[in-house]
Amino acid sequence: MKIKRILLIDPPVTRPPDMTANKVRIGLVAPLGLAYIAAVLEQNGIEVKILDCVAESSSLIGFSLDLSIISDKIHTGEIRYGLSDDEIYLKIKRFNPDLVGVSCLFSNKAWDAHNVCRIVKAINPEIITVMGGAHPTALPEETLLDRNVDYVVIGEGEPFFAAYAQGEMDFFDLHKQSHIVYALNEISQLDKLPLPARHLLNMPKYLYSESPHSGLKRLPVASISTSRGCPARCEFCAIRCMWGDSYRTRSPENVLGEIQHLVDTYHIKELHFEDDNLTAEKRRAMAIFQGIIDRKLDLSLNSPSGLAIFALDEALLDKMREAGYYSISLAVESGVPEVLKLMHKHVDLEKAKNLIKYARSLGMKTKAFFILGYPGETKEMMKRTVDFAGNLGADWVLFFPATNLPGTEMDKRVRANGWLADPDMDYRYYFYRANIRTPEFDPDFVMNLKEEANRQINFEHNINMAEGNYEQAIGDFGEVVRLYPHLDFAQQALKEARICIQTSSSQVNT
Repeated sequence: MKIKRILLIDPPVTRPPDMTANKVRIGLVAPLGLAYIAAVLEQNGIEVKILDCVAESSSLIGFSLDLSIISDKIHTGEIRYGLSDDEIYLKIKRFNPDLVGVSCLFSNKAWDAHNVCRIVKAINPEIITVMGGAHPTALPEETLLDRNVDYVVIGEGEPFFAAYAQGEMDFFDLHKQSHIVYALNEISQLDKLPLPARHLLNMPKYLYSESPHSGLKRLPVASISTSRGCPARCEFCAIRCMWGDSYRTRSPENVLGEIQHLVDTYHIKELHFEDDNLTAEKRRAMAIFQGIIDRKLDLSLNSPSGLAIFALDEALLDKMREAGYYSISLAVESGVPEVLKLMHKHVDLEKAKNLIKYARSLGMKTKAFFILGYPGETKEMMKRTVDFAGNLGADWVLFFPATNLPGTEMDKRVRANGWLADPDMDYRYYFYRANIRTPEFDPDFVMNLKEEANRQINFEHNINMAEGNYEQAIGDFGEVVRLYPHLDFAQQALKEARICIQTSSSQVNT
């Protein structure tokens, strides 16, 4: 069968009934992985289209109202962000693809990725379905238990699609037994990749979205990826499973060319670096930031996924600030050296404090990430982490329950010890619900501590309120209230901050 037309799909987001927007909000970020694959296919003369099921619809659809003719496996009461099954069905049918590639970037998207494959096969069983991303890469055999998934691509998708489009491999003959396609090799020279095919995306939706997965200062906003992989070896991280062992980067010149393209074509005012570790190579990072300065690009910059502490210093922070950084996020993860050792994470806790203090002195907002409920830690250790986070001096602190991502060393250790409270927990709860139970703690303790720590550190003892930076506090509290208006303590904190700034202004005027 000759493939002429390929449809690449980023699935919608479907939440269980108890995961309403009151608990979890979703961000809207361009699917750069699919855009890279699409660009490679276009280079090789394949007709390709990208369907981002979230970006194409901002409606919230309850499945109990969905009368889809193919809804045999849909449970009532669930919540859908993005296109309904009926809408997806019609869009696929109208394009009439020979092959559909479905992205499953994270495990909590697995349900939706499988559901899209089911819809494809309901249209025409002869359409070939290929699933890729971190989740199927880690669990290819489990993914292929679904009769609606024909093939799984392990690792990076571009090598396979490029080879297939060029006729250099007979995908169907070579892999008809295993149905697992291994990437030919890691892409060692990322500069050779074409720019992501953003022209195939509904760019206004991303450029003017007020809900990316991090802070936002100005619109229009765009995202960029300048590297793949990470030199660190954290036990809980799935990066190596997806990208391999090597850390690969694009040259500063190549990166700056894409940034200039985004400015010239889409007139962006803000740029988010989506790298797993943008600053791992300091010289390269400095060259990128200096290039932004030299080109006099008026950009607000952010790195939503966080920055490694080992790779930062004051000179780099100075350059980042000069280039336009208004916010940084540091992946501290724990305030206890013994737990950091369990994580295989090399963090100098005193350096973390100093970096945050220095970044704030430069006028940058600082965030810090922490994990609670790590296998091997105790309740006392978790409380020490909370105490450390409260005294870290960051503008905002985010706590996450330890999550045993498929393919990670931590997942293997947890399963070997029988420490999963629910071994069959729905993947859609990953990152949001604690599921590890050891002799030292249970999931309820972790979730209760997480909520209490968030309330005390970010609201009751907010550092900007204590220092009289009321405008910053109002901005932070206001964003929480906008997203979660039902949180009474956030409403109260915002009210108090507004009273404080009014009182302060009155005293100055008098």
